[in-house]
Amino acid sequence: MKIGRPSAMLKTTSLAALAMAAAAFVVGCGGGGDTFDSQVGGTEQAAQSTAVLQATLATIAPAALSSDEAASLAFMREEEKLARDVYAAMYSRWGLRVFANIGASEQTHMDSVLLLLTRYSLPDPAATTLPGQFGNPLLQSFYDVLMASGQASLVEALRVGAEIEDVDIRDLRAIKPTIDNADILLVYESLEKGSRNHLRAFHDNLLRQGATYTPKYLTQAEYDAIVNSPQERG
Repeated sequence: MKIGRPSAMLKTTSLAALAMAAAAFVVGCGGGGDTFDSQVGGTEQAAQSTAVLQATLATIAPAALSSDEAASLAFMREEEKLARDVYAAMYSRWGLRVFANIGASEQTHMDSVLLLLTRYSLPDPAATTLPGQFGNPLLQSFYDVLMASGQASLVEALRVGAEIEDVDIRDLRAIKPTIDNADILLVYESLEKGSRNHLRAFHDNLLRQGATYTPKYLTQAEYDAIVNSPQERG
């Protein structure tokens, strides 16, 4: 699942400008769009978040794209699709609102990556695939395993959610040091913040069920630091 670290050195970027753009995006998304107990539908929220991101990206000039950056965008588009597709299936199976709410957020994450693919004239690996279908064989295998596990019980379904966010955070943290384009970093920072919020939500829901999740990709210390801190807003 983990993308290999490329040899390209990280270019110097305007961190202050990047931070300002990220703050504008997060505020526009309603603190990341991760209000897990909300009954508000996710489609309108996703459209608003995408519009905010489009406006923010317009303030950042595109830069030359490395092959590693292009590969990371294709991978992240499908990894966010995996999360969306699994959560849709888990909501259909168990009817717990957290799956629907986070699934709507994952659609926003997918849309964010698609904006970058379009911006750099890259093909969309999720353009024609149905739910549960992936061009990346590792993601396909991972999806199949998660789906089987999540059917066993509600607790296992929540653990599947935690595992998805666990691996998403690990992958993003591995990818970001290889990225030198400010617009891509902006989106990846937002995706990781969303995944941290999602992980907190699944952790809390597991505790309500009298259960826990043991991280498989992050260290226990990294996991504890995330779930024992508050939800992140703008």
